Amino acid sequence: MANIWTIAAYELRRLLRSRSMLINLFLLPILLIFLLGSALSGVMDGGKDQTIDSFRVGIVDAAANPSERSQLIGNFLKAPEVAEIITPETADSREAAVSGVRSGEYGYAVIVPAGFDKDIMSGKEARLEYILGKNRTDNMVAATVFDNFLSGINYRQAAAMMLGPQAIPAMTEPGEGGPAVVLGKLNEGAPAYTASQYYAAAMLLMFLLLCGQMVITSLYSEKDNHTLFRIGSMPVKGGELFMGKMLGIGIVSVLQCASIIVATHFLFGVYWGNRPGLLALVCLLMIFASLTLSVVICMFVRTAALARSVSTGLTVVMTFISGGMAPLPDSWLNTGGAFSINHWGLRSILRMMLESPLSQISGSIVMLSLIGFVLTGLAFFSYRKVGYHA
Repeated sequence: MANIWTIAAYELRRLLRSRSMLINLFLLPILLIFLLGSALSGVMDGGKDQTIDSFRVGIVDAAANPSERSQLIGNFLKAPEVAEIITPETADSREAAVSGVRSGEYGYAVIVPAGFDKDIMSGKEARLEYILGKNRTDNMVAATVFDNFLSGINYRQAAAMMLGPQAIPAMTEPGEGGPAVVLGKLNEGAPAYTASQYYAAAMLLMFLLLCGQMVITSLYSEKDNHTLFRIGSMPVKGGELFMGKMLGIGIVSVLQCASIIVATHFLFGVYWGNRPGLLALVCLLMIFASLTLSVVICMFVRTAALARSVSTGLTVVMTFISGGMAPLPDSWLNTGGAFSINHWGLRSILRMMLESPLSQISGSIVMLSLIGFVLTGLAFFSYRKVGYHA
């Protein structure tokens, strides 16, 4: 055990003496998180609500006489809750309504067929014709308003046909129940994650995977500097050498992880959730997976340059398919992304940021543990088969 701690101490000294290593470990991740979070904050706005402004709607009644125009539509448009959003403007014809929509005079247009009220009274289905405008939000709002109006009329007609005319007064009486629709957000107890939060988690996991390159550099430097033969002549076992180097690099990785979390929290206001213990566990599992993966690469690759290229390539590919470089559709993440280490780490950290229940986080942590267990087995058997010698 003393040999392991001695090797770990020397590894720590070697790493902390390098200025370029300190910049790459501690400064570069924070800089990347700041740049990505600032540049893409408009794409991922954290679920901010949009303000719906009032807009004009052209109303065309196809009735020949003004006295035959629809009273139902007129009364509906005079309702206070509708008047707050829609300003009705009478258009003479369908062509005038289309021209007004194209010129921007109207944000939307509705064509009321002749005999609309009579058709409803006779039990026919209520229908309106819509002319869409240029603004997508106005189109969606207007369609929702008029579709709800038609749905209410058709519902009352269907009830009257099935239950008889006596059902209509019962439906018009005010009820005592709660609202039919409640506006809200998923995970309303916590804010939706922002671009800074998303890329803070993604970059943290990517750099934790890159910490395995320190293992590659350290193991191959012993061979290239011809110090491995000297170490072998001492009473130091090969397993102790591996464990000492991994312990020293693991401590540096823990310091890197802590510095990223603390710096992003106080500098950029990144909220990492209310489960610091689980967050630390996920980071430790990622570090352990990175270290063991690097050991497996070292056992089967002859040169340090090729080993670093393989490690970097795997890290970039896993970061991309897990959505770490840009948010990807769920269909991609649940297929290719599920085979990457980053996917399970990013998924668990984002759930923590949203203060999701433990049941939604534990599955990802279990998968990370299984990945670490498999990589440990591969590292052990590859070391027994190939060995580490000069």
